[in-house]
Amino acid sequence: MAGNLARGNDLGIGQGKILKVITYFGIAFLLVPLVILIIYSFNESRNASQWTGFSLIWYKRVFADAGLWLSVKNSLIIAIVSTLVTTILGTVGAILLGKHNFRGKDLFQNLLYVPVILPEIIFGVSLLALFMLIKFPLGILSVICAHITFSFPFVTMIILTKVINLPDSLEEASLDLGAGRWHTFMKVILPNISPGVVSGALFAFTLSIDDFIVTFFTAGVGASTLPLKIYSLIKFGITPAINAISTILIVFTVVALYTSNRLQKSEKIGRKFKLGLGGFFVIIISFLVISPFFSKSGKSLHLYNYSNYISDSLVKEFEAQTGIKVTIDYYNENEELLTRLQMGVAGYDLIVPAGYMVKILKDKGLITPIDFSSIPNYSFIMPGFKKMPYDTTGTYFIPYSYGFSALVYNSDLIHDSINSWKVMWDPKYKGKISMVDDMREVFFSAYKVLGLKMDKDTAKLNKARDLLILQKPLLKKYESNSIPQFMAAGDLLIAQAWTGQIARLVASNPKFKLGLPKEGVQYWTDNMCIPTTAVNKKNAELFINFIINPVNSARNMREILYGMPNDSARRLLEPSIRDNEIIFPVIRDFSKLEVVADFGDFNKEFVRAWTELKVR
Repeated sequence: MAGNLARGNDLGIGQGKILKVITYFGIAFLLVPLVILIIYSFNESRNASQWTGFSLIWYKRVFADAGLWLSVKNSLIIAIVSTLVTTILGTVGAILLGKHNFRGKDLFQNLLYVPVILPEIIFGVSLLALFMLIKFPLGILSVICAHITFSFPFVTMIILTKVINLPDSLEEASLDLGAGRWHTFMKVILPNISPGVVSGALFAFTLSIDDFIVTFFTAGVGASTLPLKIYSLIKFGITPAINAISTILIVFTVVALYTSNRLQKSEKIGRKFKLGLGGFFVIIISFLVISPFFSKSGKSLHLYNYSNYISDSLVKEFEAQTGIKVTIDYYNENEELLTRLQMGVAGYDLIVPAGYMVKILKDKGLITPIDFSSIPNYSFIMPGFKKMPYDTTGTYFIPYSYGFSALVYNSDLIHDSINSWKVMWDPKYKGKISMVDDMREVFFSAYKVLGLKMDKDTAKLNKARDLLILQKPLLKKYESNSIPQFMAAGDLLIAQAWTGQIARLVASNPKFKLGLPKEGVQYWTDNMCIPTTAVNKKNAELFINFIINPVNSARNMREILYGMPNDSARRLLEPSIRDNEIIFPVIRDFSKLEVVADFGDFNKEFVRAWTELKVR
């Protein structure tokens, strides 16, 4: 209608060529990235930005990923339940607003716009605060409640358009002919507004499936949805597997929104559409029924870990051997893990924090000592990793993997010797350099260039900050996740990266080389810890014992390409991995090796300096 008015008015609004070009350009700007993503989901290469040939391999991997399907199942359960409740409430609300006058009606209608206008992050934080205040446990139920809350206004407004356009004479005629209120609603009102009801339901379902921000704040144990899974996968870079998942989501969303739009323009729902919609829900319900919703034995273990940071086949083997069902939830950063535990999210049985985070968790009473009598394979852990500065007693953690950040460069285009952090300040590589988006790692490199040791000295910190401010114009960006894609595409010549990323990049093309800074590197270990609130502590210890068995540890290393402190396991690896100095670096001067440390209250100063750097 608006288009007809524009074409028909005397001013000729909407007919200008410039406006049309801008409109088409805007649409293309929105759609072209999605088209590229869809095309590259069929890319044979692991590198998401380098086309090597057409393949369906990533779709096959997506459909074979058990963790992914658990996330899909959670998403469907949440979406179906929240959609049903939201549709009922939205229908009642629309009829109330469209057919009745009551005190506070205008206020109620205006309040509906608040969740629509309010930024999602504020909405998520406020819901989390409410749940914490009333001590409502975070999990699938909390996510469902959150999705109902933010979907309700949208559904109500969609149905309200149909209710307002429904002639009052139909309802009056039905009542005059002797029909009761309920009969009139079922036989007259509902059939006429049903396109709006179904349209609202589809819109709510799509909102729920796609939502990330509100879910991120309100999800608890066992409630990882598909968007949360994708978010965690990004830590290991954007691969065609993420493109494949995203393509499926895009297709589903487009179909649902198109259907919703058509329904809003329809007067009634046709028989074919009813059959199609019924078939769609039959497929979803069938999927939920046949999926392994409950473990056979009733025994369980909730693991909170990075995505793709443990062998799926090992997890399945553990389940088969013990009858313990392993449910994995995902986080992307250590600070995210800390925040969720501090918020009171309970039920995780095993977590995998970095070393400095172990100390923080221990000091805050968020992890519990481990019963080593239940873990005989602990004897295979190398002695040098059993007691660390973040826990000198060695009772709160068992080391899982280790590594460091170093330099990776394109040797076809860089012929200089890359063995110093100073190269990251070389103007001739301007625009082709990146540093990881990690406060501690970035500041460490600056300290080393200055010949300083990281400590609690504010003057030293400010010197490092000033040096990094000088470096910033030379950088393409701070980036932790997509370094392999930028390097492969030629957008970067040299980058700071994690050893696992470097190992994968070097394996993909020999032109990429490791640059080991002579000033030193900052070493980290990721560790297995048991939260104080763990429900299945014994199952967690059984799982730890299984994972650090040398045979299993070797299998795990082959998949994640990070070193593990288990010499017996390393001897079982093929030479290409066993002798890989990126995965198992040869440290000839241990004085150049520093462990990532926690600086306690001085962390606030690091955050202050990091913020000052980022805003420049």
